[in-house]
Amino acid sequence: MTNNLLENPRDRPSPSPGHLQECADMGGPEGKSAGIDLPRRAYARFRKICKAARFGAGFVVAFAAAVSANAETIVLTESVSERSLVLIETPMLASAVGDMLLPPVSQRVPEAPRIFFGSGRKSIGRHGGDWRMLVGRAKDTRLLTVYGYSRLVCYDENYAFVPDILSRVEVEDYKVYTLTLREGHKWSDGHPFTSEDFRYYWQDVATNSMLAPTGPPRALLARGEKPRFDVIDDVTVRYSWSQPNPYFLPALASASPLFIYRPAHYLKEFHAAYTDPAKLEELAAESGKRNWAALHNAVDNMYRFDNPDLPTLQPWVNTTRAPATRFVAERNPYFHRIDAEGRQLPYIDRVLLDVADSKLIPAKTGPENLICKPAGCFSTITRF
Repeated sequence: MTNNLLENPRDRPSPSPGHLQECADMGGPEGKSAGIDLPRRAYARFRKICKAARFGAGFVVAFAAAVSANAETIVLTESVSERSLVLIETPMLASAVGDMLLPPVSQRVPEAPRIFFGSGRKSIGRHGGDWRMLVGRAKDTRLLTVYGYSRLVCYDENYAFVPDILSRVEVEDYKVYTLTLREGHKWSDGHPFTSEDFRYYWQDVATNSMLAPTGPPRALLARGEKPRFDVIDDVTVRYSWSQPNPYFLPALASASPLFIYRPAHYLKEFHAAYTDPAKLEELAAESGKRNWAALHNAVDNMYRFDNPDLPTLQPWVNTTRAPATRFVAERNPYFHRIDAEGRQLPYIDRVLLDVADSKLIPAKTGPENLICKPAGCFSTITRF
């Protein structure tokens, strides 16, 4: 079977010994314990492929199905022990629950939430506190998406893929991806998160010539081929290509992820297929947009996180509309993760982004709290 990820292996640097060991583990019993179903007889070939790859072990795991004719399917699931948890109400939300403005936490999290088990450098925490950051510009609200890191699938500490928003991922020969959602998962406004949100994105956004004139994102194309998209049921969707698409999972797990879903219940209000054209024309004029498509694109930017009305699946919800010098993000009451003691995550109640001139940031914060990147400098200060 041709390995499409390694078209030019000679151009790739040799991996480190640690990388080789991780690849070997993923092909052996250790990989099975992590939820990767790879036949033992594929181990040798898998290790050989790892030696030639420049990619991290997590990337290599994603195409385990493509490295052996005997390994046609991999399944990514959560490896968690069965335990009965009594959920603990979040103090910040307790009054809203008492006033019946919010349902109790047992009705806000999915039926099978993702459970965080403290280990190593990570430990079980406590609720409360603000995370304060100095940022160089208003568009840095995108940091809420980057640091929140709520993804359909994500990398764990060993750079292996694990389901996050999803409960299960099945990959067949790297050509067919079946994604299973968590029963009872909700958007930040309490509306159910279902396969309809994936259908809306594919049929009404990604393949709509007004909203996406250049077509679907590159990560959804396998050498130019669009996927076949199927809705299996309310919590299951499938993407199929006639040839391997090895970049699909890494795109879903990246810092700037491929968002293949949208809050359909919110965005349909701005779509010509669901809303009266005269009303859309009026809304576009009020917003200073030339047509309904420009208006839809303006309110639909899940990465930039600049529309407080756009429901999200991230741990915090932006409550501030630009322009502003301070952006306040508050905890998502319907976030899908809990810790092993029954506390709904995140632990931190609010994220405060204070916009300041990047030249002044070093003077406003101590060097131990300052982080500088090509995009600018910002500080991270947490107060409890």
